[in-house]
Amino acid sequence: MFVFWVRRIYTHFRSNELSGLGSVSRLRFLLVPFAMAVPATACTTVALYEPVSADISLIADVSPLQGPSEEFCRQTRDKSLATGEASLASIADMLAGKDATLGAYWRVIGADKGAPAAVVTRIRNDMKASATGIDGLSRLAENLMKDAEPTSTDVTEFERALIHARQARDSLSDAFVQVNKRSTSEYQIALELAPLDEALGRARRVADQLAATKAADPVSISR
Repeated sequence: MFVFWVRRIYTHFRSNELSGLGSVSRLRFLLVPFAMAVPATACTTVALYEPVSADISLIADVSPLQGPSEEFCRQTRDKSLATGEASLASIADMLAGKDATLGAYWRVIGADKGAPAAVVTRIRNDMKASATGIDGLSRLAENLMKDAEPTSTDVTEFERALIHARQARDSLSDAFVQVNKRSTSEYQIALELAPLDEALGRARRVADQLAATKAADPVSISR
């Protein structure tokens, strides 16, 4: 509307100028107050026609495995059975000259100097807790796959727990090695850790099933 009236005024003054009745230069004296009177209306009109933009974002996916997985991982870390770090990090520490046994499980429980019988009792209890924990997560994941297609978050949470369980197995084995150095009778490490090895075997199969049946990540479109 504003542009329409400007054109009408310009045409009027242009006709007058050609007829000798006025000059187009006088147009500015009329346009200034006219322009000051319409900006709010003009802006309001433009705002009414602003395009609506569409935002595409990933849906925050909360896995039912997240809570139990975090709890299992926390317990193994609190016992110094696992760190959750990749093996490459340990190799880097060794290359940097750091003592890889600092904070190791067998040091924490005194496997190198405590009474063998008492140390073995603790190792067995921690082994049973680790086996029970990862077994519980395996059953939870199996039930999840019966009800719905697992997501990438489900896979990530379960694999994180599996990494901690594997590290726990290594830590328990190292502890038995330290005990056997001082014990009068040698403990059969493979037999001692058999329940955990069975639980790890089941967990690995579940992890493969989760990855194989994983659904595509959902996407939401909001306007």
